[in-house]
Amino acid sequence: MKKLFLIFTLLAAMLLSAATALAAVPSIMDDAKLLSNADRAKVASVLQQVENKYNVRVGVVTVKSIGSQKPGDFANQLIDKAYNNGPNGNIVLLQVVDQRKWYISTDKKLKNVVVGNEGVEYMSKAFVPYLKKNDYAGAYTIYATKAGELLGYYQKNGKGWKPEKPFPWLALVGALVAGVAGAYVYRGSLLASMSNVRQQVEANAYLNKESFDLLVNEDTYMYTNVSVVPRSKSNDSSDDGSVTESSSDDNHGGGGGGY
Repeated sequence: MKKLFLIFTLLAAMLLSAATALAAVPSIMDDAKLLSNADRAKVASVLQQVENKYNVRVGVVTVKSIGSQKPGDFANQLIDKAYNNGPNGNIVLLQVVDQRKWYISTDKKLKNVVVGNEGVEYMSKAFVPYLKKNDYAGAYTIYATKAGELLGYYQKNGKGWKPEKPFPWLALVGALVAGVAGAYVYRGSLLASMSNVRQQVEANAYLNKESFDLLVNEDTYMYTNVSVVPRSKSNDSSDDGSVTESSSDDNHGGGGGGY
Protein backbone atom coordinates (compact mmCIF):
# COMPACT_ATOMS: atom_id res chain seq x y z
CA MET A 1 0.00 0.00 0.00
CA LYS A 2 2.86 2.35 0.84
CA LYS A 3 4.52 1.52 -2.50
CA LEU A 4 1.29 2.30 -4.35
CA PHE A 5 0.97 5.61 -2.52
CA LEU A 6 4.60 6.43 -3.39
CA ILE A 7 4.01 5.69 -7.07
CA PHE A 8 0.96 7.95 -7.16
CA THR A 9 2.92 10.67 -5.37
CA LEU A 10 5.78 10.45 -7.88
CA LEU A 11 3.37 10.54 -10.83
CA ALA A 12 1.63 13.59 -9.42
CA ALA A 13 4.97 15.30 -8.87
CA MET A 14 6.07 14.53 -12.44
CA LEU A 15 2.83 15.83 -13.90
CA LEU A 16 3.02 18.97 -11.79
CA SER A 17 6.65 19.50 -12.81
CA ALA A 18 5.80 19.08 -16.50
CA ALA A 19 2.85 21.49 -16.25
CA THR A 20 5.02 24.04 -14.44
CA ALA A 21 7.76 23.78 -17.07
CA LEU A 22 5.25 24.15 -19.88
CA ALA A 23 3.87 27.31 -18.29
CA ALA A 24 7.28 28.78 -17.40
CA VAL A 25 7.08 31.15 -20.38
CA PRO A 26 3.63 32.57 -21.19
CA SER A 27 2.16 31.45 -24.49
CA ILE A 28 1.78 35.13 -25.40
CA MET A 29 4.30 37.80 -24.46
CA ASP A 30 2.84 41.14 -25.55
CA ASP A 31 5.79 43.43 -24.84
CA ALA A 32 4.53 45.93 -27.43
CA LYS A 33 1.25 46.29 -25.48
CA LEU A 34 -0.97 45.67 -28.49
CA LEU A 35 -3.72 43.79 -26.65
CA SER A 36 -6.16 44.59 -23.91
CA ASN A 37 -6.24 42.30 -20.90
CA ALA A 38 -9.44 40.67 -22.17
CA ASP A 39 -8.02 40.06 -25.65
CA ARG A 40 -4.78 38.71 -24.21
CA ALA A 41 -6.71 36.21 -22.13
CA LYS A 42 -8.75 35.06 -25.15
CA VAL A 43 -5.65 34.58 -27.30
CA ALA A 44 -3.83 32.76 -24.51
CA SER A 45 -6.78 30.39 -24.17
CA VAL A 46 -6.69 29.47 -27.87
CA LEU A 47 -2.91 29.02 -27.84
CA GLN A 48 -3.09 26.76 -24.80
CA GLN A 49 -5.82 24.64 -26.36
CA VAL A 50 -3.54 23.87 -29.31
CA GLU A 51 -0.59 23.29 -26.99
CA ASN A 52 -2.50 20.84 -24.81
CA LYS A 53 -4.04 18.98 -27.76
CA TYR A 54 -0.76 18.38 -29.62
CA ASN A 55 1.74 18.63 -26.75
CA VAL A 56 3.71 21.46 -28.35
CA ARG A 57 4.56 25.07 -27.53
CA VAL A 58 2.73 27.66 -29.66
CA GLY A 59 3.95 31.13 -28.78
CA VAL A 60 3.22 34.71 -29.80
CA VAL A 61 5.70 37.49 -29.03
CA THR A 62 5.25 41.17 -29.84
CA VAL A 63 8.06 43.71 -29.51
CA LYS A 64 8.29 47.39 -30.37
CA SER A 65 11.79 47.10 -31.81
CA ILE A 66 14.70 44.70 -32.18
CA GLY A 67 17.13 47.31 -33.45
CA SER A 68 19.10 46.23 -36.48
CA GLN A 69 18.61 42.52 -35.80
CA LYS A 70 16.76 40.43 -38.37
CA PRO A 71 13.31 39.20 -37.27
CA GLY A 72 14.23 35.66 -38.28
CA ASP A 73 17.35 35.60 -36.14
CA PHE A 74 15.46 37.07 -33.18
CA ALA A 75 12.63 34.54 -33.57
CA ASN A 76 15.09 31.64 -33.74
CA GLN A 77 16.60 32.83 -30.45
CA LEU A 78 13.13 32.79 -28.91
CA ILE A 79 12.81 29.15 -29.96
CA ASP A 80 16.22 28.31 -28.50
CA LYS A 81 15.94 30.20 -25.21
CA ALA A 82 12.26 30.63 -24.34
CA TYR A 83 9.92 28.36 -26.33
CA ASN A 84 12.00 25.21 -26.22
CA ASN A 85 10.16 22.79 -23.93
CA GLY A 86 7.39 21.40 -26.11
CA PRO A 87 7.73 17.59 -26.14
CA ASN A 88 6.54 17.40 -29.75
CA GLY A 89 8.03 20.68 -30.93
CA ASN A 90 7.93 24.45 -30.68
CA ILE A 91 6.66 27.29 -32.87
CA VAL A 92 6.52 31.03 -32.27
CA LEU A 93 5.09 34.03 -34.12
CA LEU A 94 7.12 37.22 -33.71
CA GLN A 95 5.71 40.66 -34.55
CA VAL A 96 8.11 43.61 -34.77
CA VAL A 97 6.07 46.81 -34.62
CA ASP A 98 8.53 49.45 -35.83
CA GLN A 99 9.54 47.34 -38.84
CA ARG A 100 5.99 46.17 -39.51
CA LYS A 101 7.38 42.67 -39.87
CA TRP A 102 6.20 39.24 -38.77
CA TYR A 103 8.15 36.01 -38.58
CA ILE A 104 7.23 32.41 -37.76
CA SER A 105 10.02 30.22 -36.43
CA THR A 106 9.90 26.51 -35.66
CA ASP A 107 12.34 24.11 -34.11
CA LYS A 108 13.71 21.06 -35.92
CA LYS A 109 10.74 18.87 -35.00
CA LEU A 110 8.05 21.20 -36.32
CA LYS A 111 10.14 21.98 -39.40
CA ASN A 112 8.70 18.72 -40.74
CA VAL A 113 5.17 19.86 -39.88
CA VAL A 114 5.33 23.43 -41.20
CA VAL A 115 7.00 22.53 -44.47
CA GLY A 116 8.83 25.29 -46.35
CA ASN A 117 7.30 28.57 -47.45
CA GLU A 118 4.04 26.80 -48.27
CA GLY A 119 3.52 25.73 -44.68
CA VAL A 120 4.27 29.18 -43.31
CA GLU A 121 2.06 30.87 -45.90
CA TYR A 122 -0.79 28.54 -45.01
CA MET A 123 -0.88 30.40 -41.72
CA SER A 124 0.40 33.84 -42.71
CA LYS A 125 -1.92 34.48 -45.65
CA ALA A 126 -4.80 33.95 -43.22
CA PHE A 127 -3.61 36.17 -40.36
CA VAL A 128 -1.64 38.96 -42.10
CA PRO A 129 -4.82 40.72 -43.33
CA TYR A 130 -5.81 41.06 -39.68
CA LEU A 131 -2.40 42.51 -38.78
CA LYS A 132 -2.87 45.12 -41.50
CA LYS A 133 -6.23 46.07 -39.97
CA ASN A 134 -4.67 46.25 -36.47
CA ASP A 135 -6.92 43.39 -35.36
CA TYR A 136 -4.11 41.73 -33.45
CA ALA A 137 -6.26 39.44 -31.34
CA GLY A 138 -7.89 38.12 -34.51
CA ALA A 139 -4.50 37.62 -36.17
CA TYR A 140 -3.02 35.64 -33.28
CA THR A 141 -6.15 33.53 -32.92
CA ILE A 142 -6.09 32.58 -36.61
CA TYR A 143 -2.36 31.84 -36.39
CA ALA A 144 -3.01 29.42 -33.53
CA THR A 145 -5.93 27.81 -35.37
CA LYS A 146 -3.94 27.31 -38.58
CA ALA A 147 -0.99 25.93 -36.62
CA GLY A 148 -3.39 23.44 -35.07
CA GLU A 149 -4.67 22.44 -38.51
CA LEU A 150 -1.13 21.74 -39.73
CA LEU A 151 -0.39 19.74 -36.59
CA GLY A 152 -3.62 17.79 -37.04
CA TYR A 153 -2.78 17.05 -40.67
CA TYR A 154 0.64 15.76 -39.69
CA GLN A 155 -0.81 13.65 -36.90
CA LYS A 156 -3.34 12.09 -39.29
CA ASN A 157 -1.13 11.62 -42.37
CA GLY A 158 2.36 11.25 -40.94
CA LYS A 159 3.74 14.00 -43.17
CA GLY A 160 3.62 17.77 -43.44
CA TRP A 161 0.95 19.50 -45.49
CA LYS A 162 1.80 20.67 -49.00
CA PRO A 163 -0.57 22.35 -51.46
CA GLU A 164 -1.80 20.20 -54.30
CA LYS A 165 -0.28 21.00 -57.66
CA PRO A 166 -2.85 22.64 -59.98
CA PHE A 167 -3.89 20.81 -63.12
CA PRO A 168 -1.66 22.00 -66.02
CA TRP A 169 -4.44 23.56 -68.08
CA LEU A 170 -2.01 25.84 -69.94
CA ALA A 171 0.11 22.89 -71.04
CA LEU A 172 -3.01 21.02 -72.16
CA VAL A 173 -4.28 23.96 -74.22
CA GLY A 174 -0.81 24.41 -75.73
CA ALA A 175 -0.70 20.75 -76.72
CA LEU A 176 -4.15 20.98 -78.33
CA VAL A 177 -3.19 24.11 -80.29
CA ALA A 178 0.03 22.49 -81.44
CA GLY A 179 -1.87 19.39 -82.53
CA VAL A 180 -4.45 21.37 -84.50
CA ALA A 181 -1.75 23.47 -86.14
CA GLY A 182 0.20 20.35 -87.08
CA ALA A 183 -2.89 18.73 -88.56
CA TYR A 184 -3.66 21.87 -90.58
CA VAL A 185 -0.13 21.99 -92.00
CA TYR A 186 -0.21 18.29 -92.82
CA ARG A 187 -3.61 18.68 -94.52
CA GLY A 188 -2.29 21.59 -96.56
CA SER A 189 0.73 19.57 -97.69
CA LEU A 190 -1.54 16.71 -98.78
CA LEU A 191 -3.80 19.04 -100.76
CA ALA A 192 -0.80 20.66 -102.41
CA SER A 193 0.57 17.31 -103.48
CA MET A 194 -2.78 16.36 -105.06
CA SER A 195 -3.22 19.44 -107.27
CA ASN A 196 -1.35 21.11 -110.10
CA VAL A 197 -2.67 24.52 -108.99
CA ARG A 198 -0.41 26.53 -106.72
CA GLN A 199 -1.36 29.41 -104.47
CA GLN A 200 0.42 32.69 -105.11
CA VAL A 201 1.97 34.86 -102.45
CA GLU A 202 0.86 38.23 -103.92
CA ALA A 203 -2.53 39.24 -105.24
CA ASN A 204 -0.93 40.79 -108.37
CA ALA A 205 -0.04 37.31 -109.53
CA TYR A 206 -3.74 36.66 -110.24
CA LEU A 207 -4.14 39.70 -112.52
CA ASN A 208 -4.19 39.40 -116.24
CA LYS A 209 -1.96 42.33 -117.13
CA GLU A 210 -3.17 42.32 -120.73
CA SER A 211 -6.79 43.01 -119.65
CA PHE A 212 -6.21 45.28 -116.65
CA ASP A 213 -5.05 48.88 -116.80
CA LEU A 214 -4.75 50.88 -113.53
CA LEU A 215 -5.61 54.51 -114.25
CA VAL A 216 -5.37 56.13 -110.78
CA ASN A 217 -3.19 55.14 -107.82
CA GLU A 218 -3.84 57.33 -104.79
CA ASP A 219 -3.83 56.88 -100.99
CA THR A 220 -5.98 59.23 -98.92
CA TYR A 221 -4.99 59.70 -95.25
CA MET A 222 -7.91 60.71 -93.06
CA TYR A 223 -7.02 60.85 -89.35
CA THR A 224 -5.84 58.79 -86.39
CA ASN A 225 -7.46 58.67 -82.98
CA VAL A 226 -4.95 57.67 -80.30
CA SER A 227 -6.27 56.64 -76.89
CA VAL A 228 -3.73 56.08 -74.12
CA VAL A 229 -4.73 54.01 -71.09
CA PRO A 230 -2.10 53.67 -68.35
CA ARG A 231 -1.31 50.09 -67.51
CA SER A 232 -2.37 49.16 -64.01
CA LYS A 233 0.44 48.36 -61.63
CA SER A 234 0.57 44.91 -60.16
CA ASN A 235 -0.18 44.69 -56.47
CA ASP A 236 2.83 44.36 -54.22
CA SER A 237 2.75 40.85 -52.78
CA SER A 238 5.31 41.56 -50.08
CA ASP A 239 2.61 42.36 -47.51
CA ASP A 240 -0.10 39.85 -48.43
CA GLY A 241 1.27 37.10 -46.23
CA SER A 242 3.92 35.87 -48.65
CA VAL A 243 7.25 34.73 -47.25
CA THR A 244 9.91 37.22 -48.35
CA GLU A 245 12.71 36.39 -45.91
CA SER A 246 13.92 33.34 -44.05
CA SER A 247 16.51 32.52 -41.39
CA SER A 248 15.89 28.78 -41.49
CA ASP A 249 18.82 26.43 -40.93
CA ASP A 250 19.41 22.85 -39.83
CA ASN A 251 17.74 23.49 -36.44
CA HIS A 252 15.06 26.00 -37.40
CA GLY A 253 12.33 26.29 -39.97
CA GLY A 254 10.05 29.15 -40.85
CA GLY A 255 9.86 32.43 -42.71
CA GLY A 256 8.49 35.92 -42.53
CA GLY A 257 7.46 39.07 -44.32
CA GLY A 258 5.81 42.43 -43.93
CA TYR A 259 2.32 43.68 -43.15
